[in-house]
Amino acid sequence: MEPLYRESRPIMPRNLTYLVAAVLLATLAFMVLSESLTGAGMPVWMIAASAVVFIIIIVALLVLRLDLVIYGDRVEITYAFRRITVRSEEIIDVRLGDLSDIRNYANWNLKGVKHRSYTRIGDECGIAMKVTGKRVVVVSTQDPESAARAVPGGREE
Repeated sequence: MEPLYRESRPIMPRNLTYLVAAVLLATLAFMVLSESLTGAGMPVWMIAASAVVFIIIIVALLVLRLDLVIYGDRVEITYAFRRITVRSEEIIDVRLGDLSDIRNYANWNLKGVKHRSYTRIGDECGIAMKVTGKRVVVVSTQDPESAARAVPGGREE
């Protein structure tokens, strides 16, 4: 089945990922430099372990993605390594707009809600789906109007 809407973006914006990578690599360089110049007593295994951890962090930041795929009968969200499927029968209502507004479930009057938010760093707009079982799923997206129109079972407001 061909998706009605598809979006795939990194969880962290690339420029921020590159900045974090530069800071981690600079930290590693200063660790190596301070050890070689001053002999500060930092064990070599600690520098190697730090290098491995920093590389894992950098690769994870480059690989982690938020994928939103909307089909006629379901919504699939892949956030990092977690995959969530919401069937159309479960969707009661759909809201779109600013994430801070739709996160507080404005005008939904829900108490005891299980809230799940799948957002990218820096995103301000998205959709929220009210789902059976007192659950709300919030997803950030570049085009909330198109995503809300494509969501099966819900209605755009």
